[in-house]
Amino acid sequence: MLRSRSMTLRVTLALLALAGLTSFFAASSRAAGTPPSPSPPPPQEPAFPSSSPATPDSAAIAAEARARAEGLYKKAYKDSEEAKADLKAGKSKDATKKFAKALKRFDEATKLDPRYFEAWNMVGFCSRKTGDLKRAFAAYDQALSINPDYDEAHEYLGEAYLMSGDVAKAKEQLEWLKAKKSEEAGELEESIEAAGH
Repeated sequence: MLRSRSMTLRVTLALLALAGLTSFFAASSRAAGTPPSPSPPPPQEPAFPSSSPATPDSAAIAAEARARAEGLYKKAYKDSEEAKADLKAGKSKDATKKFAKALKRFDEATKLDPRYFEAWNMVGFCSRKTGDLKRAFAAYDQALSINPDYDEAHEYLGEAYLMSGDVAKAKEQLEWLKAKKSEEAGELEESIEAAGH
């Protein structure tokens, strides 16, 4: 019995020694720079769950921005028409406020769709009506860089030149409009004549 206990004790000590050696070699290999054996990677989730909607493409984003820009344009155009009516009625203070309100909306429309030349033209119109000729010229230039044949921008540009005192350039715009047989030519011609030129 004593012998079997002694044998059991030896076997236990041998197993402990073997376990200690295994731990020692594993620790020394990690200390030496050998990475531990990799654990299996965690299960991967799909990148996009099948129930989530697809990411919109750039054409859809552009179409949505244009639709929002057109909504702003309509509201701003209504504001500018009301401002023109106020001007005719001699309510210049009210007109200026409405032109400023319209200008903000037209400006936002150009931010949503930078190729919206009609909105650029109206930024120029409202800027001119609020006395900011520098901004008006820049906006007309932008509209005409997108659509060089946009006759309304040529007419409004002529009006801006007339306001700035550059009658020669206003007449250049009038000649362009006449060459294109544009209906806008009559309005600019009337303005030039009313200014005494």
